[in-house]
This record gives sequence, structure tokens and C-alpha cells, in this order.
Amino acid sequence: SMAFQNDIFEWARDHRVHHKYSETDADPHNAVRGFFFAHIGWLLVRKHPDVIEKGRKLELSDLLADKVVMFQRKHYKPSVLLMCFFVPMFVPWYLWGESLWVAYFIPALLRYTLVLNATWLVNSAAHMWGNRPYDKNINPRENKFVTFSAIGEGFHNYHHTFPSD
Repeated sequence: SMAFQNDIFEWARDHRVHHKYSETDADPHNAVRGFFFAHIGWLLVRKHPDVIEKGRKLELSDLLADKVVMFQRKHYKPSVLLMCFFVPMFVPWYLWGESLWVAYFIPALLRYTLVLNATWLVNSAAHMWGNRPYDKNINPRENKFVTFSAIGEGFHNYHHTFPSD
């Protein structure tokens, strides 16, 4: 909820589709379609029909049986308002007297914007630039900038080669 990048169920489903059908039309943020599409463009258009079709066919019983996942899905919108915007704004305002203006724009909006772009760099830059020490036959790369900005997610060739690790 704090990241405001869809509920756990939807995020996990799309992540599974991305891994199973990486770099195809069934990949929600297919990097073969270019940097812009992989970075943010995929959010500006409707999902490709293959993404929807393949997502429906995935085994998701573990997510459906998880009470935390289902609770968060049910209460997603209020939890986003609370955890993504209100708490990051309220803490500096209330606990150390920051102005509401600064508390809203820096810990809430700027933090959210930076987190989004760090996440999107995993979908774009980490599929385009860097080395491929684990599997040279796939596009995901080891990208040091993404590793730093997304706290380790730039080890993307490894992540796609060993997805269960």
C-alpha cells in the first residue's frame, strides 16, 4: 500500500506473468517495445489481450488463500491513502514540527515519485543496459544504477535466471 503500485494480488499476478512470458506480448511491461513503454508507457495503455489471457490461466491459489493478501486487496484504496500519503505526511508534521506543505511534498509526493521511477527502472533499464553473467540468452541485465536506486532489484539477470531464489 505504501508503494501504491497495485494491490499485492494484482502485483504478484502481473509479476508472475512477466516472468513466465518475459519479452513477449504477454509481458505487462515488455521491454522489446522500447524504453518508454517498459518504463511507464505500459501504464498509459490498456493491457495487451495476451497479458489478460495468460494472467487468467496462472495458478494463483496461494494468493487467493492468503488472508493478508485478500485483506489488503479488499481495503486497498483506504490503505493507500493512509500508508502512501497520510502517514509519511503526518509523521514529520506531528513528530518534529515540519510544515504541512513540506511534509506533504517531500516525504509523501517526492518519495512516491522516486519509488515509482526506481521501480520502473527495473522494468526498463534493467532489461536493456548492463551485463548478463547468468544467462546471456535473455534480455534482463545486471544494472548497477538500478541496483542502487531500487535496493538490489538491478541484479535482474540473476533474478530472471533464478526466480525462486
